[in-house]
Amino acid sequence: MKVDFLLIGAAKSATTSLCNALTQHPDICFSEPKEPQFFSESNWRDKLDSYHSLFKKNTKLYGEGSTNYSKHPHYNKNIHNDIYEYNPEMKIIYIMRNPVDRIISYYTHTYNRGHETIENINNAVLNNIHYIDTGKYAMQIKPYQELFGEENVLLLFFEDFIKSYQQVLDSIFEFLDIDAIEVDEKYLNANKSFDKRVLHHKYDNPKTIFEKVKKVLLILKNYTYSPKFIDKKPILTRETKQYIINHVSKDINEIEIMTGRDLSHWLKIKS
Repeated sequence: MKVDFLLIGAAKSATTSLCNALTQHPDICFSEPKEPQFFSESNWRDKLDSYHSLFKKNTKLYGEGSTNYSKHPHYNKNIHNDIYEYNPEMKIIYIMRNPVDRIISYYTHTYNRGHETIENINNAVLNNIHYIDTGKYAMQIKPYQELFGEENVLLLFFEDFIKSYQQVLDSIFEFLDIDAIEVDEKYLNANKSFDKRVLHHKYDNPKTIFEKVKKVLLILKNYTYSPKFIDKKPILTRETKQYIINHVSKDINEIEIMTGRDLSHWLKIKS
């Protein structure tokens, strides 16, 4: 088998909801977990059998949704070529969101998952270029277009998905060359940043009996609240918002050219 398509991000742009919706199609099998981050490691060639074992049924198309594939250059710096080596006919799906809104959601999620330790969102954004790089959508997607061809890279927008998720799903079904199906909204998992069921990343693959038992207890408890858990939208200052816009504006203009979409509202500071 070969994996046929990747939903590569952008992180916190409804990628989880898209994955959940696509798993309802009888011709699609998603990996378990849906974000294996397989190609983020340079030694992926040695683990292909393990990767393929994540796909649990025989079907027409196999896909996965690792958002780390669009966080260049912070993981495997050769990731685009590596994916091309694995499958030069791979189809790529990429969904984009207002960069300021996405960063707020992304920070909240990474903090609550334990990947971010800086408690002030403004300090975190200003001191970690990772937040800016993942919001440079053209920088992330152009290498995929150059390798796989623009016809094999589908660009989507978060706003469209929120407004009419079925229309966006239909465009994906057409892109993957499979029959369109109606997807019940109940299958869409918003994966909200403030969801107290978010587990710390150390429980993703618990190693000790203690950690395994604690993970079960946390799941049964149905939330992982702690005094430092962010349960409301953190506030970016006007200066930090301007900092973000200044760094992504040229990139957003490139996306406008790629898609023919007016994204000028992304470059305006909202109160």
